[in-house]
Amino acid sequence: HRHAGRRRRMDDESLKRRQTGEDVSMNAMGRLYAKIIGFSVITRYMVYVVPVGILLAVPLIVLPLTGHKNDIRLGTNDGAHGPPLFYLFLWIQISWLSLWGVKMAVWFLPHVFMFFCGIVSAGTRKYATVLSNLTIVISIFFWGLASWLTFKSIFAQAYSDGITWVVNLERVLGASFVSSAILLGEKAVVQLIGVSYHQRSFDNRIKDSKREIHLLGLLYDASRTLFPMYCPEFAEEDYIIEDSIEMMLRRKAGKSAVGGVAPARIIGDVSRFGDKVTSVFGNLASEITGKHVFNPNSAHSIVIEALEKKRSSEALARRLWMSFVIEGRDALYPDDVEEVLGPAYKVEAEEAFEAIDTDANGDISLEEMLRKVVEMGKERKAIAEGMKDIGQALTAFDKVLLFVVLLITVFIFLSFFNSSLLTTIATAGTALLSLSFVFAVTTQEFLGSCIFLFVKHPYDVGDRIEISGTQMLVDRISLLYTVFTRTDRMQVSQVPNIVLNNLWIDNVTRSKAMSESFTVDVSFDTSFEDIELLRVEMENFVRAPENARDFHPDFSIGVGGVNNLDKLTLKLVIKHKSNWHNDRVRATRRSKFMCALAIAMKKVPILAPGGGGEALGGPTNPSYSVAVTDTWAAESRDKAAKATDAGRMAPTMHQTPEEQMESEKNAASALNANRNLAVETMGVWDSDNRSIASRDPGDQ
Repeated sequence: HRHAGRRRRMDDESLKRRQTGEDVSMNAMGRLYAKIIGFSVITRYMVYVVPVGILLAVPLIVLPLTGHKNDIRLGTNDGAHGPPLFYLFLWIQISWLSLWGVKMAVWFLPHVFMFFCGIVSAGTRKYATVLSNLTIVISIFFWGLASWLTFKSIFAQAYSDGITWVVNLERVLGASFVSSAILLGEKAVVQLIGVSYHQRSFDNRIKDSKREIHLLGLLYDASRTLFPMYCPEFAEEDYIIEDSIEMMLRRKAGKSAVGGVAPARIIGDVSRFGDKVTSVFGNLASEITGKHVFNPNSAHSIVIEALEKKRSSEALARRLWMSFVIEGRDALYPDDVEEVLGPAYKVEAEEAFEAIDTDANGDISLEEMLRKVVEMGKERKAIAEGMKDIGQALTAFDKVLLFVVLLITVFIFLSFFNSSLLTTIATAGTALLSLSFVFAVTTQEFLGSCIFLFVKHPYDVGDRIEISGTQMLVDRISLLYTVFTRTDRMQVSQVPNIVLNNLWIDNVTRSKAMSESFTVDVSFDTSFEDIELLRVEMENFVRAPENARDFHPDFSIGVGGVNNLDKLTLKLVIKHKSNWHNDRVRATRRSKFMCALAIAMKKVPILAPGGGGEALGGPTNPSYSVAVTDTWAAESRDKAAKATDAGRMAPTMHQTPEEQMESEKNAASALNANRNLAVETMGVWDSDNRSIASRDPGDQ
């Protein structure tokens, strides 16, 4: 007898210690502070600026009132007195106010940029995104500029008098401003690379994915209207979809399932009440914001969560297809979608049908619906994984550039404080040059990988590619390497990007409809009429309604070679209606075509090289010998020779051996005379005064 524990897993809240002060609610003052902070950017900044500004203003008020505005001096140099303390506090106050003034101006900068430049071109929106991401760095740059200029203006006399702390502080401010400019340039380069990469690689894919999911949500909403949730017709599919939504709600709530072995049907029944309660607040939020916020029963939320797993994606596809297709039909047609969605959604109905009907044959089968919905989920995951990997690569790239900026900053500070800068740079350059052999390979790999990833960009996460004849799937992209999965043995391989930079990469996923060619060797005695019959048979196959969604109708067949007159080589070309990203679909189509080709070749028939019969001496092709007289054998040879000669275009039996030799000599002379030596020896780059063919025969 086995025993099992009976303690239920406790929630996180029940494990916390109580009466520790964590559950103390805010009082009226705290709520007022939170409201002021969250009201707007201006009020939030005022909360930060005003208290510190008041503290800094105290010396500016006290010193003049006490009569010590210009009495308290800071520093001396050769009898010259330093600046008054009042001006130091004045500069600090100006710097403090300029910091927040610059931050507020930079916060408005992207909006102003879009207001003025967005009218000219819609493509300038990406630069507004760059400005939004560079808010802090731009603020530091302009704050450094303002602090440096105000310090030079206020302490100009003290700087000319050579007050030590004034001179040193001005050098620090100047070096800091130049360093902030270098930092701004580095961050701008990284942001431009990231935004350009996103726009080139993900922008269109994200828009297409969002549009497809929106259309799928419309179809699902119409399906729920026709057949309510958990109706007898689609109870099984709805419970599978509900299971994915239930897992989503548990994951967001951070709670574990109690009794995980219970069937999904029981869990779904129990969770409906919670969904309805949550839906009330979700509908209220939807009315306020116009979006489906935390509403588990909205079609958009259900579709997104169902696409997370293959099983729920297939259940969603089956529910949509079966609820739209009329009884008695085995395919979905455009009029079915328009009829269900209604005239108000005619454009969306056409767009949804075209999005699912990838082969453009005018109908959608259940298999095609399943494949398309599952691909939508995979594409959504691939986009998310790709953006995460590229974000990590950009972060690594940014860290390397920040190290370079740090080195440049050191030289900038040295240039401001050291008069013999050239000597310092020469010494540092000599040291770096002596160590160049250590960093040469690493630097080359880093730069090559950056160019390969951000400029060439031959693939994305989830793409099927072919490198040196090996089919692989892209699993992860990093700055210096890429992780692949080989499709032949599901082996994970990690390849440096610098190695891939010099290889020929075929991207199957980015390709359009792909074609496939085959070569078949047949008997040399095969007639061209039989080859034409084979072409007609295969054309009928690819144009059949059940195969029209797999192949294009433009099938071709031709004779590719005669070899050594022992066989004919036939070349067959078929064109698929999609690329080969889904290898299972490609293998199914190829097998279907090969079976049809074998049946057609048996039907015509087309024989193998050598006649296709059984070997001599077999049960149906026995070998035997017959004894004949010499006279009969000689007559048979002469008769066969005359028959062969009669079939030639130029018979030779009536000629004597001398006449045959003379005819051969004349034919050889005529053959050589027809070859234009000037044309055969002409070079591509020959000029008129050197080319034999370009000379005028009259000049000779």
